[in-house]
Amino acid sequence: MQQLSANDIRAIARTNTTPIQIARSTRQINQIAATSMPAGKMVPVTAFPLLREDQLRNSMIHCKVDLMETAEIIKNGIKCRFMAYFVPFLAFERFNGGMDEFNRSYMKQPIADGVGVTPFFNTMVAGAAGSIPIHKYLGFHAAPADVINTAYIEAYNLIWNFRARNRSETLWSIKKRLMTNTSLAPAFWQHEQFKYVVPDWDDVAMEGSVDLSFTSAKVPVYGVGFDPAVGAAAGAVTSMRHATGVTDNPNNYFTSAAGTVRVKSKGIAGQIFPDIYADLQASGVKISLANIELAKRTQWYADLKAQFEGLPDNWIIDLLMQGVSVPDQMWKQPILIADKTEIFGIEKRWATDGANLTDAVVNGAAMCDLDMVLPRTPTGGIVMIVAEILPEQLFERGRDPLLFISDPTKLPNAMKDDLDPQKVERMSKGEVDTSHSDPNGLFGYRPLNWNWQQSNTRIGGKWFKSAPSTAFNEDRQHFWTVEVTDPAYNSDFMISETFNTLPFIVTNQDVGEVQIQGTAIIEGNTQFGTRLLENDNAYAEVITQVDQSRLVKGV
Repeated sequence: MQQLSANDIRAIARTNTTPIQIARSTRQINQIAATSMPAGKMVPVTAFPLLREDQLRNSMIHCKVDLMETAEIIKNGIKCRFMAYFVPFLAFERFNGGMDEFNRSYMKQPIADGVGVTPFFNTMVAGAAGSIPIHKYLGFHAAPADVINTAYIEAYNLIWNFRARNRSETLWSIKKRLMTNTSLAPAFWQHEQFKYVVPDWDDVAMEGSVDLSFTSAKVPVYGVGFDPAVGAAAGAVTSMRHATGVTDNPNNYFTSAAGTVRVKSKGIAGQIFPDIYADLQASGVKISLANIELAKRTQWYADLKAQFEGLPDNWIIDLLMQGVSVPDQMWKQPILIADKTEIFGIEKRWATDGANLTDAVVNGAAMCDLDMVLPRTPTGGIVMIVAEILPEQLFERGRDPLLFISDPTKLPNAMKDDLDPQKVERMSKGEVDTSHSDPNGLFGYRPLNWNWQQSNTRIGGKWFKSAPSTAFNEDRQHFWTVEVTDPAYNSDFMISETFNTLPFIVTNQDVGEVQIQGTAIIEGNTQFGTRLLENDNAYAEVITQVDQSRLVKGV
């Protein structure tokens, strides 16, 4: 048999799917931005695009936020969280997570069923200057009549929805943002003292379940009898027969309307109850070792599945649980590439002029460096840095774990707690706020004895506050308190829907000023032209001095 040569193989290999090799280029995009930001919101502070096949190499972005003036030094911590996300274009909802539809859209080809072309970019009219808050805080400009795309708006909303779904499926379902929403979204609270509390938990996965088997296929039921003499009058019945053939005293039975089937009863006149039961002991109940092992393995798989619960499609989860890789899945959702939380450093400045030496203002600042790296991105997308300013929530009226105990049996018991098969506790609303109108109502669930290691905040003396209030209190200017009446484990507990800026001297303006500096180093397929020089007619002047005539052979 004749062997094919390498040239022959190349000649017939016309269905190769490997792209040609393009000379890669490196570009540096300096990120220099200044903007302001309100507290209690997820604010986009800078963003830039990555083209298809781009790679983000070692890139450092320096972020600094200056806090506006407050009347007093804030005693509870004020945090600023900086996060950098990469939002692949494939994550945009119109592509339905399909790489084929994405590529067809990119090449302006109809989708597979031929219905039409999915637009790669959705567009809108820019509108009045500053009318799009997302663009305003990013510092993007456009004339009112300009047609612009919605890529940055969609990326922002996808980031928030992604975070909400990771925080709580319930929060995502009731607060999911539309891709056309241009407003700023609420920030996410970081409850360190309640990070282990959940509104619900998988008790089946915690305890497991083991199927029982019976030695007999049928379990006898007692208390339901049949009159052997069918059609006889109720008073003429001399015996009742169970399913097993055992007879019983008919006087203990309640007669049905037909007078044939009777139900055994117990109790006294006016309080008669059915006395029906199945005899499981006589039926020989047994537990299979295989079923015990099945329960253990099911718990193990349930724990593994928890890491995929934020994914939108159950069939994707099922594939991952089967050990099948889904390469495109990572490009269907935002990717967190940097995350840092800093506490504002606070400084008090006194006036220096003679007339105001007793006056002072307080400022704060927080800064960090975000180190960002991304592999080669087949879809391209948007890198967006968002920031959130939030005070540490106090929950100052939370119950002390010892103060309300009057019985020593309520204290932790090592042996009893260790043997407890369900190491979970119910947490009441009064434990979060003693002024709650429903102190015994359910707030959530926590691990057993967790309240003995939770963080406590105590504020007393002249700052003692017995109930939530938004009224101005000069003594409380030392605390940035964001609280609600009757707190519950709802959306307001997870995101900052209720907010105030009472400690600030000016309460109706953005409380932070942001500075962004750094360089994004991007490697990609982008081809650049050579450096241009101002036209000085040098080429024309030189060419005039060149003899351009040619010899004619044979002449």
